[in-house]
Amino acid sequence: MNLSKKDILDLAERHTDLGHEKRNDCFLRQLELAMESPGTPLPQAAGKGNHPMADLMSLYRFVDNDKIPLHLLRDIRARMVVDTLPEDTDVMVVHDVSLLDFSHQNAKTDRRPIGDGRGMGYEYVCCAAVDPESASMLGVLHDTVIHAKGPDDVEQMDYDYEPLFEGLSPEEKQNLQENHRHQMAVHVNGLASRLADRHIIHVADREFDDIFVMDRCVEMKDDFVIRSMANRNVQVPHADWIPTQALTNKQTGHSLPSGGVYVNLERFVESVPLQPYKSLPLDKRGRVTDPRRADRIAHLSIGTYPVRLYRQARRNNRYYKPPRPIELQMVIIRETDPPPGVTPLVWVLFTTLPVETEEQLAYIGHLYELRWKIEDFFKLLKSGYRIEKHRFFDANKTAKLLVVLTLAAMTLFHLKADLGLPPGGYLDDEGYKRLKQAYRDVDNPDIDLEWRLLGFIAKSGGWLGRRNDPLGPTILMRGLIQVLAILDAASRHGPLIEEALKNPDVLRKLICV
Repeated sequence: MNLSKKDILDLAERHTDLGHEKRNDCFLRQLELAMESPGTPLPQAAGKGNHPMADLMSLYRFVDNDKIPLHLLRDIRARMVVDTLPEDTDVMVVHDVSLLDFSHQNAKTDRRPIGDGRGMGYEYVCCAAVDPESASMLGVLHDTVIHAKGPDDVEQMDYDYEPLFEGLSPEEKQNLQENHRHQMAVHVNGLASRLADRHIIHVADREFDDIFVMDRCVEMKDDFVIRSMANRNVQVPHADWIPTQALTNKQTGHSLPSGGVYVNLERFVESVPLQPYKSLPLDKRGRVTDPRRADRIAHLSIGTYPVRLYRQARRNNRYYKPPRPIELQMVIIRETDPPPGVTPLVWVLFTTLPVETEEQLAYIGHLYELRWKIEDFFKLLKSGYRIEKHRFFDANKTAKLLVVLTLAAMTLFHLKADLGLPPGGYLDDEGYKRLKQAYRDVDNPDIDLEWRLLGFIAKSGGWLGRRNDPLGPTILMRGLIQVLAILDAASRHGPLIEEALKNPDVLRKLICV
């Protein structure tokens, strides 16, 4: 289901109940403004409307209003995203963290050191829904802004769900709350009720490789695909091909089941039998990318073997025995012939999904590749909506703005899907040829109207027509807004425009005054 701007605004209006009509109108007003102004900080966008001061005051009243609580805004957004999820399909939830750098905004007194500790700002933790079938980003189900006092969703999410951590001191509990692995487990726990009737697959990179995260998924009856650090000892069924150097001794944790052995995972994965899988375009950092931007094409093989996680896990420099061992499948994806001097791509994925067929194995690899969708989303927030340029005084105001911007971004996601554009915005040869022709000759009636309008939108949005330039969501939205404004002006003020065209000297005189 591809949604227009109007569809999303109607959806927001249906779900918005902030206790007062004026509060509802204030929120909806900011959402509409953000949807109409991609690539512009919201205070600047407010100044472009017909009522600039009213729009600007509305924005600051919105973020300052204590009667518009952050948790209610997040609930509205979550209900909207859930309503747009395709029926009878898997719901993929990608978990990741992005740094919001506000080093030059000293007025933000609740900043914290980020990254290597040299920057100051917030950590943004996001749980985003992706449609595995269409490879489309659908929206944000939940997010957290971590500031100097910790995460801002402690009243909305149960950070004390795990009884093992009850004996921690207040300082230790705050450290635990700021632990990204613990946050993912908390969010898995909290999202279960929101998506109660759906099959959820949680996907995350290796910084979230943690037995407590996986235990929470199992308890919530959710599946997961999490890239492993591959640096632990595990239990596996015995096989004759397991090399002696991979075997190891038992360490603290759950006991070994009959027919199992202990292995060092890092040495073990080197020996798991693999079969040819696929070729994948990678950039210089080994990340999946569009073929036209690829640094190399990696030829991959894939294999799988059952694994049992049994060891203690560390929290706050203490080791805790998890409630139960975790039975899962390990899927290995390895580059078979990397260029000389290049470290081969190796993904060790932990999953609870079935692995009996080649199609099922390929689906697991496909899900992990889609994890990169959230990186494109973070880029949109920073480069498109310029979240780091907004000068609000604290994390709460920034988090409210993020609710608005993440909802506005849904328009861009659905617009791309509606136009049939590939996920990265890079057109195939035939599509590029047709669009370039329409881009150059938008008035040619021999070209399909759909392509001419798309060419007009692309040109109006700033697309330069170069082969390797993606037709990204911000360009599309900028162009669409301009084209719709032109069409609206033509329909409402047609006689005036026609008369102005016949009398260019009058317009020229006004411009020169």
